[in-house]
Amino acid sequence: MPDQSELRQLLDRAEITAAMAAYARWADLNQPEQQAGLFVEGCRVSYHPGDWIAGRAALTEKLRTALTGYAKTSHHVSNIEIDFEGPGTATAQSAVIAWHRRHDGSEWTLYGRYIDRWTRTREGWRLAERELRAAGAVGRDDRQLPPLGRASGALT
Repeated sequence: MPDQSELRQLLDRAEITAAMAAYARWADLNQPEQQAGLFVEGCRVSYHPGDWIAGRAALTEKLRTALTGYAKTSHHVSNIEIDFEGPGTATAQSAVIAWHRRHDGSEWTLYGRYIDRWTRTREGWRLAERELRAAGAVGRDDRQLPPLGRASGALT
C-alpha cells in the first residue's frame, strides 16, 4: 500500500500535468494573462537562445505580443517526466509540438521540449522557470531557436 508521500506525489504529478495542458490551452485561446498566471511572480522564461524573460509581468507582455502574430495555434504537450526534489519543488521535461498559422496564411510547426522548474505555492504548483529547446521546425528557420542538444555518434 502506498504511503502518504507517495500519494502526495501522485496528486502533485497530476496537478503539474494539468498545468502543462492549461499552458497549451491558454496559448491556443490567445489568453496571455491566464497563461502567465501559471508562473510564479519572479519566474524566468526563455523561448530564444540567451534571451531570458524575468518576471510574470514581462512574460505576460511577451506572450501578448507573440500571440497576436498568429491567426491560430495548436500546442501539444506529451512525454511528461516529473522529478520531485522535495515536497515543494520539482523539475520536469515535456515534448512540445506547436503549430502556428500566421495572419498571411503561412504556417510553421515547432518540435521541441520544455525544460521546467516547478514550485508549490498557496495557489498550487506554478512554474518558476521554463526553457524551450527546439529539435527543429518546419516552415521557419530553426537556427533562431534554442537547440535541443543531442548526443553525437552513429548507431552501429
